[in-house]
Amino acid sequence: MRIGMLVALSGPFASLGENLVRGLELALAEVNAEVAGRQLAVHVEDSAGNPDQALAKARQLVERDRVHVLAGVTLSSEAGALRDYVVSSGVPLIVSNAGLPGLTRDPNMRSSLIFRVSFANGQHEAPFGRYAYEKLGFRRVVLTGLDYSAGHDKVGAFGKHFQAAGGTIVGEVYAPVDTTDYGPYLQRIAQYDADGVFAFYSGVDAVRFVQQYAEFGIEERIPLFGSGDTVDESILQEQGEAALGYVSSSHYAVLYDSPENQELVRRTRERYGVVANQFVYQGYVTGRVLVEALAAVEGAIEDTARFLEALRAVRFRGPTGEFRFHPESQGAIITVFIRRVERLPSGELGNVVLDVIPEVDDVSF
Repeated sequence: MRIGMLVALSGPFASLGENLVRGLELALAEVNAEVAGRQLAVHVEDSAGNPDQALAKARQLVERDRVHVLAGVTLSSEAGALRDYVVSSGVPLIVSNAGLPGLTRDPNMRSSLIFRVSFANGQHEAPFGRYAYEKLGFRRVVLTGLDYSAGHDKVGAFGKHFQAAGGTIVGEVYAPVDTTDYGPYLQRIAQYDADGVFAFYSGVDAVRFVQQYAEFGIEERIPLFGSGDTVDESILQEQGEAALGYVSSSHYAVLYDSPENQELVRRTRERYGVVANQFVYQGYVTGRVLVEALAAVEGAIEDTARFLEALRAVRFRGPTGEFRFHPESQGAIITVFIRRVERLPSGELGNVVLDVIPEVDDVSF
C-alpha cells in the first residue's frame, strides 16, 4: 500500500513539513508499517510551499508512483490548487495541516474524497475571540498576521468573535510571508490605542516577529497574544525570552497531561531528539487515521468506496482526547487548548495549559 506524503520541505515553511513527516513515521512505526499483512510504503515529495509545485508533485505521486492515498499538504494555497485534481483522479486525500476553510466547510468545495485531521483556519481562534474578552479581559485589540489566506482566515475568525463578545478591533496590520524587517509594521501597531495585539505568524516569520516585537519595546505597553502557531514548540526555544507570557489557542498542547500525549512526546524526543509540536501531532494523527481505516477494511485500500466509509467512521483515543471526523465536513472535531508560554523547571520554554474548550467543529464558527 502506497502513501503519497506531500509537504513543504524547503522554503520558510520547511520545519512544518519536516515535523509532519516525523509524526507520520511515528504512527506507522507503532504497527511496523504493516496492516493486515500488507506493507505501508511512504513516498515523500517536497511542495516547497508552492501551489504549482504541489500540483505537479501530486500528479507525480498519483500517476507515476501509483499511490493509493495522498496526505500532507502544508499550506491553504496548496490545498486549493490540489482540490480539483484530487476529485477528478478519485484518490483520497487526508490533509495533515492546510486549513483552507472551504475545503471542509463549503458544500461546493468539500468532497467525499477529502478529510482533514488538523483544523480549518479559524477553528481554534474563533472560540478564543470570546475567551479573550470574557476571561482575559481584553477590550481593544490590534489584529496582525501574515498576508496570505491562512493569515486572514485565522485573524478574521478571532476578530469576528471578539467583536461579537463586545470587544473592539482598533486596527489591522498584515505583513508578507518571509519578511525580514518587521520595523515598519511594528511602527504601525505601536500607533494604535490598544490593550492587546492578537497575532498569527508561522515558521521563521513567527520567530522574527516575536523577537522584533520584544526588541521594539511594545510589549511593555501592549501585550502580545494570539494563535498557537506563533509560539509552536518547533520554534519556541529559538524565540527565547521574547515569547514569555504569550497566551494562545491551539488544537494541540505538548504539556497536556494525557497518557497518549505523554507517550507521543516521549517517542518524539527519543527518536528525533526534539520536543513534540503541533505538526508532529498532526502527522501522527494522519498515520493513525490511515492505520485505523486500513485495519477496518483488512487492507483493501483499492476498494475506494469501502475505504472512504472506513475513514468516515474512524474513532480512537489520541493525544488530545477522542479523535473523530465531523460527519458533514469530514474535518476533525478538536479540543481547543488555551496555553501560556512559561519557563519550565527544565529551563526550556513551554506552553502551559490554562484552560480547555472541548468539542469544537469546523462548520459552526
